Amino acid sequence: MKAWEGFYKNIIRSELVKNGDRILLAVSGGADSMSMLHMFWRLSKKIKIDIAVLNLNHGLRKESSREAKQVLNFCKKLAITCMLGRLLVKEYSKAAKISIETAARELRYAALEDAATKHKFNKIATAHNANDNAETVLMWLLRGSGNFSGIPQTRKISKKIEIIRPLLSVRRTLIDEYVKKQKLPFSTDKSNFSLEYTRNKIRHTVVPAVEKINPLALERIFSLSRIQEREDAYLEAISINFLKKCAKISKNRILLDLPTFLRYNETIRFRILKNLIPDKKYSAVIDLISDKILSKDKSVFKLSSQWSFSVKGNKAVFSKIKK
Repeated sequence: MKAWEGFYKNIIRSELVKNGDRILLAVSGGADSMSMLHMFWRLSKKIKIDIAVLNLNHGLRKESSREAKQVLNFCKKLAITCMLGRLLVKEYSKAAKISIETAARELRYAALEDAATKHKFNKIATAHNANDNAETVLMWLLRGSGNFSGIPQTRKISKKIEIIRPLLSVRRTLIDEYVKKQKLPFSTDKSNFSLEYTRNKIRHTVVPAVEKINPLALERIFSLSRIQEREDAYLEAISINFLKKCAKISKNRILLDLPTFLRYNETIRFRILKNLIPDKKYSAVIDLISDKILSKDKSVFKLSSQWSFSVKGNKAVFSKIKK
């Protein structure tokens, strides 16, 4: 299946786009987002939708200004409104004491939501593809998160705004073919080739190795992700309901009623703990806390620099560490 066919099939099958939608496209200028822009332009000829573009300069590379201009010029050619923005990623990373990657992601989504709210868009489209999804699943697997749902195809970020990812089932090689066939302008971010970042290590070493074992690995991982996503949604709703019955949450302390908690199925207990734990939500940590509860281990466990955990009588207690 070609990129356009995959994009269009996903739009229709998953009902990602409907008549009357106002969609803000997140376009960086790379091959993925430029192809998504062109596909939405084609889609606007088939479905009654309004589209516009937001390009965000992260201020991390000298080439960003040139890339923004390229996006702007292409939008003019297609008669699509294009907005430009700038993010202070380095400053935010330093102030919040988080990685550049995390800072960029947080600021990017905040800017997209602000623009969508201001200009009354009900959907935001990003150009994540099947490779991105596989990389995410493998990264979470290696980090021990216990989550195989990958990147969600849709995600509500407010009552009126939803993020959609129509290229999520399409592999990067098909996108590259589409860009070449349609003669689309695009820019290449050289940082994507740096093995300094975990995702890039997975992209350039792990994924190729997995595809040698099974050429359809990306499609298999995508299928697994969608199954997991559906089951997650069902189990999450049940777990949240049960959590309300067995936990009391305050700013500095979380109390878990053990007699009630232990009546639930092991899968539900795991999910309750994952939602309840205020920090370090890794599978290994959840399993460790579960073991302490079952063995009635009363020793204090330092969960992080901010939180501790202990079992006191018929309660499991998460306490904020006083400084």
